Order: sequence, then C-alpha cells, then structure tokens
Amino acid sequence: MSCTRSEIVKQAQAWVGLKESDGSHKKIIDLYNAHKPLARGYALKYTDAWCVGAIGALAVACNATDIIPMEVSCYYVTQNAKSMGIWVENDGYKPLPGDIIVYDWDDSGKGDNASGPDHVGIVEKVTGNTITVIEGNYSNAVKRRSVLVNGRYIRGYIVPKYEAAKVEQTQAPQTAAENLPMLKKGDKGDTVKAMQILLIGWGCSCGWYGADGDFGSGTEKAVKNFQGKKSLEADGVCGPLTWAKLLGIK
Repeated sequence: MSCTRSEIVKQAQAWVGLKESDGSHKKIIDLYNAHKPLARGYALKYTDAWCVGAIGALAVACNATDIIPMEVSCYYVTQNAKSMGIWVENDGYKPLPGDIIVYDWDDSGKGDNASGPDHVGIVEKVTGNTITVIEGNYSNAVKRRSVLVNGRYIRGYIVPKYEAAKVEQTQAPQTAAENLPMLKKGDKGDTVKAMQILLIGWGCSCGWYGADGDFGSGTEKAVKNFQGKKSLEADGVCGPLTWAKLLGIK
C-alpha cells in the first residue's frame, strides 16, 4: 500500500465543501468506519468531531493506511505518530504537501508548545512562509485555513513516509483512484465495503444486504447504475475511472 503526496492532496481537494449541514460529510465518516480494525474499537458517529477521522478517511481512499495512523482522537493520533517515528516536534518545521499539521488552541505563542493537541489538517501547499491547510470539521465542513510557518497554535507535524512520485515523460502521475484495486462481482473485503458505502452515498442501492463487503449481483447493479449516471461505460466493474467518480476526483 501507500501513495504519493500529490495523490492524497488531490483527494483532500476533492472533498473541500463537504459539510454537516447537508450530510455530505457522511461519506468521510463512512469511509473511515469501513477500515477494520477500528482504532480502539470505536466507530465514528456522524455527530462526533471528525477532523482526525477525515485524515483516516483520506488514508483509506488513497490506500495509505500503512503510513498514516488510523484514529479519531487528536491525542492518540499524535501518540501513534510518535511510535511510528513520523512525529516532528518542531513548530518551525517547514512542511511539505501531504504532511499533517496538528494544532493546540491553548498555545500561547511563546516557545515550543507541548500541551494537548486539539485539531488536525493536511497541508495542501506552502508558499513562502504561508501554509495552506485543508481541514475536516473546520466549522463543521471541509475547508481551507492559512497559517504561518512557526506560527501560533502549531503543536507539531505528522510526516508520513509517502512513496516518491512516479512520473515519466510520457505518462502522467498516478491518481489516488489508479492506486486502488479493480473490483468486480465475486470480490470480497474491506475495499469492496468502502466502495459500497460510496455507492450508497451517491444514491445507488447495493441491495438488501447493503455495505456487507461482498460484491454480489446487487452491488454489480449499483455500479452499473452509478456508471450510467456518470456517463461511464456501464460494465459493472469498478476500475480507475469509476473510483475517481466515486471519490469525487474531478
């Protein structure tokens, strides 16, 4: 598993605008919950704070759960990052796109803050000393925030060990969708379940059993239905083009 920095940033960009007020944020919660085992056995609720869950959902969508700690708690995701050797305890660190910024709203702005973390987001870009961050559960939505390198409220960074970008002169970089497996009738497992959750979120019923992780006739019909809605070839197979539409990648 694992993905590139550009792949996970592109997925985060596709989710900007999802929000609680219209229920569109539920696809993020559902994706997080589709990954098993759940961190500390806890299934994220639609009414919970979901900033860390959004990072986990990005990891699920981009096949990067091996390099990004799966959690719903700011405290535990930070502790897990430390145990994985991917925690940067330095407010002045200049991050790269795809790094995960951790905030503490109690930071006084003096010295290196070391108290409890309160919020997280994923770095979209860095221009000069300005960091643009995409955050889940920012005012109950996926929104952008700008902060300064070494600015107040920065607790530290989680720096996943992404793959190097695979770029050839004759081939565009892989997208997150291309990094996901092709699924067809007869397949089973958590990735099938994540696909089913996305299909149901788009209004395409997978049949009586719903998101059960089993790609049967009902799921095949749902895939064909979705593909027809998105002007794709309705072959009932979830490949890169279908994944891209399911994940909202433009």
